[in-house]
Amino acid sequence: MEKVPQVQALLKQFPWGRIETDGTFAEPIVRAYHKVLGAEGFGYWSIPGGSNPHLQQPSNTSGPSGALRVDDTKGFEHGYMLLSNKLLTDETGWKLEKRLIPRLVFELGTEPELASNVDIVDWDSWYKWRNIPKESPAALLLHYPLTVYQLLVNVLQVAGPKRSSSESRQALNVHYIGAEVELNMLPLFSELALLLPHTDIKMTFFGIAVHSIVSKAKKNSIAMKAKQNEPVYTYTSPASCGASTLSLFLHGDHENWDPRLPLLLGSKPDAIVGLNAGLTSYPAWQFVILCCHTDNTPFAVSEYAEQSAELQRDAIPQIIAHALPRLHSAGMHGSEIYNLTRPREYPIAFNPFQRPGQRNLGSVRLPNVPNGFTMRVVGGDEAGDNPPRIRWCPCTSSRHERVAPEDGAVFAEPFGLSILASTHIST
Repeated sequence: MEKVPQVQALLKQFPWGRIETDGTFAEPIVRAYHKVLGAEGFGYWSIPGGSNPHLQQPSNTSGPSGALRVDDTKGFEHGYMLLSNKLLTDETGWKLEKRLIPRLVFELGTEPELASNVDIVDWDSWYKWRNIPKESPAALLLHYPLTVYQLLVNVLQVAGPKRSSSESRQALNVHYIGAEVELNMLPLFSELALLLPHTDIKMTFFGIAVHSIVSKAKKNSIAMKAKQNEPVYTYTSPASCGASTLSLFLHGDHENWDPRLPLLLGSKPDAIVGLNAGLTSYPAWQFVILCCHTDNTPFAVSEYAEQSAELQRDAIPQIIAHALPRLHSAGMHGSEIYNLTRPREYPIAFNPFQRPGQRNLGSVRLPNVPNGFTMRVVGGDEAGDNPPRIRWCPCTSSRHERVAPEDGAVFAEPFGLSILASTHIST
């Protein structure tokens, strides 16, 4: 309960941040006031309605807390606008008064200050930096890209506003797993290009909703670009903001992330992120957890509740222990086993860029907020003193080793990823 005052204080800084008698925040009322409450036709605000947090979850008549459950809008599909050939603009996407919009296209002299000159650490500092009043409900959507920023910069520390310069730019390759509602607001991730000067960001989205919308792509649609391995959206920040670039890709060939996919072979991401992830709720996450541990790929998530994150933290060693016998029998050894089994910390923290306001969950009183808490699963700074690296490739059915002349790494074929893929644990 100690985080309740923090959650409430974060909400109350906004003029629209009313706390109901049961401690929750009625977000739909704020959306309705600004005339952006609805499904199709509401730009970045488009949502299926209902009370299911994720579209792929079966609808129940009631949750464990006894809260009333409401079905989603029938026929709604996240990313439906990607089936057209026209991207949303600041005006058609936000559908707010001009003064309330955090614009991406700037008139001369209206650009935000170079982010490396400002400390952007919470909603208050972000609103000041973007020069928009807190009357704007922008935080109700921008908690998605701002949480990604928090994960990359402060949780994983793989990027930062002061890390790059015009003489030394950073290339950042991010895999975003489990995207759903984010597909309705892809241009909003341009905020990352403004927040990270002199950085070239490639972000690839994975998930069931991604696979579904790409499978429906028609000729000349935005989603069709995904089938052609082209970015579905690009953005370049103003020169005064560092001229950073953002390229967004959709991986629509498969529902789940898998490093064995031809597209991903030889293209290890700098970081993997998942928002409102539910690591122990979806079996596909277990494969991601195991792979990131064995390869030391930086991986972080956000969760609704601190207690959920703690349960997931405690479950990770169980997932690894359950998989270990099969991995040993598949021939995994060396650095992969070392990385998989060595002690790690999974720090959990309050997210200053969480969506303002407690979710309406009936009798639940503990903080439960979209993108409420962050957890580092694997940190890039955890590599430590590893034994000689052994990289595994699913290339042949027999095992061979050779020394790679470029860095002396040992390659072994094949990697027991098919064992990982079928290794799940109930928690």
